[in-house]
Amino acid sequence: MSGLPAPAHRGPGLRGRVSAAPVASAGALFALLAAVRIGGAFSVPVMVLAVALSAAALGLVPRTRWADAGIRGFSGWAPLLWCTAMVAVVYAQTFLATRAAFGTDEDNWTRWVPKLFEGLVPGAPWADVVAMLLAMGVLVPLVEEVCYRGVLFRAVERPWGTRAAVVLTAAGWALVHLGDYGLRPFNPQVICGVLPSVFLMGLALGVCRAVTGSAVACAVAQGVCNLLLLGAVHLWL
Repeated sequence: MSGLPAPAHRGPGLRGRVSAAPVASAGALFALLAAVRIGGAFSVPVMVLAVALSAAALGLVPRTRWADAGIRGFSGWAPLLWCTAMVAVVYAQTFLATRAAFGTDEDNWTRWVPKLFEGLVPGAPWADVVAMLLAMGVLVPLVEEVCYRGVLFRAVERPWGTRAAVVLTAAGWALVHLGDYGLRPFNPQVICGVLPSVFLMGLALGVCRAVTGSAVACAVAQGVCNLLLLGAVHLWL
């Protein structure tokens, strides 16, 4: 006997708790992300924090399990092209339906997409355009898809199956978009347009995740379709 005290027992740590209770952890993570992102409608720093938290969600998954959470490449171009085309069709349908239901003025939520980036660089509108293209084409899709069709998707899929993961991540993804559209300024018609639109887009991206097994493929599909949506808004609204 050395007489030394026994080492203190160390808990499982945050990642261990997440692994032990994936659904509860996913629910808590989503609640935090939703609260911060919706709060971002009223504060730019909070909006930036929401993006950072979404990216940080990957830190809850051990590096050895990233592939299981969809953080991996995709096998072949054919599934990616098929999924991107499918997502583009859904984007187009929601764009046309929103245009038919709410017109082309500010009651149409898609009109607000470019406005998110207006005035980011005072006196340099070209910089706003560059920021918009980079954000909508690369940064936002990568961060969102890693979080929603990656970490959260797998957390739901393990106990409840793929269909539940597709539907629940789409619903959650739609809800957090209230942080971008409809609350500031408050416009019920924008809210009525954005929630079903983004939910349907999320369903398509969830199918893409199920087909390819890759959140990276979902990010590519979302990025391409976001840029197509920006082009449609510029041409027809």
